[in-house]
Formats: sequence, C-alpha cells, structure tokens
Amino acid sequence: MILGFILLALPALHFEMQGNPEIDKMGISQTQGNMEGKEIRFGAASSAIWGVETTCTSNGSVNSMHDSFMPISGMMLMLGMQLNAFFGGVGVGFINMFVFIILAIFISGLMAGRTPELFGKKIEGFEIRTALLVGIIHPILILGGTALAAYIWTETPDPNQTLKWLNNPSYHGFSEMFYEFTSAAANNGSGFEGLGDNTSFWNFGTGISMLLGRFIPIIGPIAIAGSLAIKKFTPESAGSLKTDSVIFGIVLFMTILILGALLFFPGLVSGPVAEYFSMN
Repeated sequence: MILGFILLALPALHFEMQGNPEIDKMGISQTQGNMEGKEIRFGAASSAIWGVETTCTSNGSVNSMHDSFMPISGMMLMLGMQLNAFFGGVGVGFINMFVFIILAIFISGLMAGRTPELFGKKIEGFEIRTALLVGIIHPILILGGTALAAYIWTETPDPNQTLKWLNNPSYHGFSEMFYEFTSAAANNGSGFEGLGDNTSFWNFGTGISMLLGRFIPIIGPIAIAGSLAIKKFTPESAGSLKTDSVIFGIVLFMTILILGALLFFPGLVSGPVAEYFSMN
C-alpha cells in the first residue's frame, strides 16, 4: 500500500511543482509551482500530497481544487480511487485489498499447480466468482457511467446550451466526467468541479453508482469470509503459498496494476494523457 501511494504521489508532486506550461507562455514566473486552485498556506507540493492521500483513503476532503491540477497529477488522483486498494476507504478499511488478495492467491495457486489457500482454508469457485464480481462492478460503474455521459453529450444538438455540463470541453471535459463517476463509485466525494453536475442525470447517475459501488464491495467480501469460516482447516505444508513473502507481495502488486491498467487505461488515455500531450 505504501509503495502504491508513493508511486501515485511522486508524479503528482513533480507535475504540480513544474507549473503550468500555458502560464509559462504568458511570461509569468511560477517559482512556487502550479498555484492555480491552491491555497497559499499550503502551496503546490502539500496540495499534491493531500490530493493523493484523500483519493487513496476515499475520505473526500480537499485543500485545493482538483480540477486545476495538471493532467498527469489529476490522473494520479483518479487512479487512487480506481484501484481503490491503497490504505482503503473510510468505513470499509482494506476491504478492496482483500478482494485483490483473493485473486492474487488464486493466480499464484494456478501457477504453482495446487489449490489456492488462505489461512488454511481453500479458495474455491465461490470465493473466486464473488471476488471477480466485486472486482468488476467497480470499473463497470465508472466506465459505463462515463461512456453514457459522453454519449449523451455528443448526441445532444447543442449541449453547451441544453446540458450546460462542461465549462472545459475536449480532453479535460472528458476527465471531469470520468472523475465524477470515479469519485462516486469509490465513495470519495471530491470532484473536478468545472463540471456542472447539479442535474437530474448526474444526481441519479452518481447516486446509483455510489449505492452499488459502496455496498456490493462490502457484501461480497463478507460472503467470502463466511464461506471460508465454515470450511475445514487444512494444515500448512511445504507446498503452501506463503502470503507474507516478498514474492507474493510482488504478485499481489502486479495483480492490482495489471487489472487497473487493463480496465482503466483506455479512459485515462482519452482524458488526462491526451490532455497532457496536447499541452506539449
């Protein structure tokens, strides 16, 4: 979890302290970094750190405007909520990390050629299916909601007048919609507040996303725990997978990164990554 947090925090720190290249073009000095949307009490560095902290822990508090972050910094904030496993959210703890642990144990067991086990209890079909359901509902809510919002926007004849959602069109506008559903599904509460989200679509859409994204990841792991509790204990043997080993830690971390990259990479490329390259 600490490694994941550091890998998110360092890019955010770097890009916020570099300042905004669009402001550089105006001939304005940015010795304190990108100060748009920041409080001078905190500055760019502390704001970047807190932005990553609040999205990794899903506590929803902010000390700066996330919509004013540089594109890659904003992507780090989104990733913290999309992976939703580093430190864990308020009220649910490390419950999403538990799901990734189940999946990593299953993958490791297949690679080792033996039945996966956790705490002496066999990980079988029910546990894997439940973990996969929990693991896939999060990206479905985020990607599905964002896709629906993007479709409605593009199919509306005059969206700026009719919908009045986006003050920032193009890549950043997509990022605002992407962040909104990400924050709702991760039960965070922060937002890219350039989005005009006080409408029926956003209130109902993000409400449903928050409801399903909050309770299904709680119900699923409880069901897995109940299933494991009634299983017969299997004593540890020489072939048992050590879940407190460095090797398993690497497998677990790569499981989180690969699943996160495969599921959310297209959306991140369409939003913050595309915006970053358009500025350079």
